[in-house]
Formats: sequence, structure tokens, C-alpha cells
Amino acid sequence: MAQRVHESIEVEAPVEDVFRYWSNFENFSNFMSNVEEVRMTAQDTSHWRVKGPLGKSVEFDAKTTEMDPGRGIGWNTVDGDVATSGEARFEEVYPGRTRVEVTMNYSDPPGGAVGESVANVLSNPERNLREDLQNFAAIVQRGELGGPEAQTPSR
Repeated sequence: MAQRVHESIEVEAPVEDVFRYWSNFENFSNFMSNVEEVRMTAQDTSHWRVKGPLGKSVEFDAKTTEMDPGRGIGWNTVDGDVATSGEARFEEVYPGRTRVEVTMNYSDPPGGAVGESVANVLSNPERNLREDLQNFAAIVQRGELGGPEAQTPSR
């Protein structure tokens, strides 16, 4: 069954720093528990490898559909074992504090062993997303966003 999840969190960091960190998708494995690796394959496409059950990985390619510091980041998959789309929005609550809102849409997984693997990864996407945002907040609290040079996407 297709799913849509939405979670948000507020963090003590300037919106510019939060956007810069999130716009480097290779950082996602630092705070998203199911993400093993993200590699940029072109300026607006990336290859993702995420954890599945029994030590198996699921892979897909995603296209960035929006990359605007004033609006946020949007994406959708273009090929692979997972069909997903979504967006991350960043709003300055007040200077030095940012609300991060993430909406993700998952299509029905394909059948067979791969479908079973994807279904297990996505078995509780609300909890997974909430935990990932809490992990991100912990990075912010530890001061690990780094300076602009540490956050620039390698494209």
C-alpha cells in the first residue's frame, strides 16, 4: 500500500547552515539509519543504497527536482528497487533556529524478494523518519554541521 509520511523538528542552527548540510546528500548516512551510501552521479541525480533485511541492500537512483534555499529540496526516484518522492522544507523560526519539515511518499513496493525487502525497510516509515530527524538534531546540538567548506555538495 502506498504511504505518505510527514515529520518535522526544530533545531538550534541557522537556516542557511541546515540547508547547506541537507543539500549535500552524501551527509544523509550520518543521520539516516537506513541510508548506507549516497553518491552524486550528476548535478541533479544521485545513487542511493539503503539497508534491507538480512544484510541485503536496496538501491535506487533519484533526481533532484528542486534545490532552492528559499523553498527547499525536492526529489523523486527515476530507477531502482524503491519508488519514492518527497520534499524537505527549511523555515527560520527565529534567527539561529530552523524548522525542518520532511514529507516522503512511497509507492507500493514491487513483488518478490526485493518487494519484501523494501516493505521491511519501510515497515514503520513514520518512526524511521522521526528517529532520523532526531539524529539530525543531535548532530546540530553537538556542533557537527561544520563550516561552509564541510557542507558543500561534491558535484
